[in-house]
Amino acid sequence: MSTSTPEAFEESARFYDFVYSDRDTNAEAEWVLGQLKKWGAPPFKRILEMGAGTGRHANLFADAGNFVVAVEPSSQMIEKASLHPKVHWVRADARDVRIDDAFDVVLALFHVVSYQTSLKDIDDLFLTANLHLSVGGIFGFDVWFTPAVLHLKPEKRTLLKENENIKIRRVATPIDGLSKSGVTVVYDWTVWEKDSPVWVFSEEHHLRHFSEEEILALAWKHGFAVLDSKEFLTGNKPSEVTWGVYFSLRKVARNTNQSLISAPVKISSSP
Repeated sequence: MSTSTPEAFEESARFYDFVYSDRDTNAEAEWVLGQLKKWGAPPFKRILEMGAGTGRHANLFADAGNFVVAVEPSSQMIEKASLHPKVHWVRADARDVRIDDAFDVVLALFHVVSYQTSLKDIDDLFLTANLHLSVGGIFGFDVWFTPAVLHLKPEKRTLLKENENIKIRRVATPIDGLSKSGVTVVYDWTVWEKDSPVWVFSEEHHLRHFSEEEILALAWKHGFAVLDSKEFLTGNKPSEVTWGVYFSLRKVARNTNQSLISAPVKISSSP
């Protein structure tokens, strides 16, 4: 038996696509593209996706005819990604990545914004989004929604997944952090792989939930206007039972706190 306590996604990245194989990624990508179309993003888009994981969404956005720069801090995630001719990968953190290019759309999906738990982290991510967007561009992201977190309260959950080669048990234990609008989720993994020792490890995922008022304040601070908020994938009005809320923001002014040119990554790929 092998036991370790790695950073978030350091060990679980290799199982990420398997664990989330039940998510309808095609429907999610189609829904997001529909939101972009609704708010006037051009038919052809240059998209910067922050926290792109293994590229499940990025590749689908590229299949739809868009050019995508996928930013992901985990080398393990990038190693699991399937290469696509219209997806350019950059290993970097969304809080400080600087790319020498302008985009029509910036996206941060699957709670990437909620992984920013300090005020500085949040400000830095919004700054990144602003600096890489043309005026009029769209910033789309989903977050844990404060009313639902307070009303429903995170619960301990166990996930079981298996096929002929592997069996996984993941126990998620939430630890409340109400004073900081946060929740720490401790994931305890047990992995049985064919012809391998049992593998046990734990990961701590620190997340922050947001109210609509907080997003409005952040948008105003960083040169955005809030266009819309709705339940991710269903489009329902957010409520106290809506865990994930998707926000559409439009850049209306340049954030003057920092220059775009700060050791920028040059993207040579073209549509």
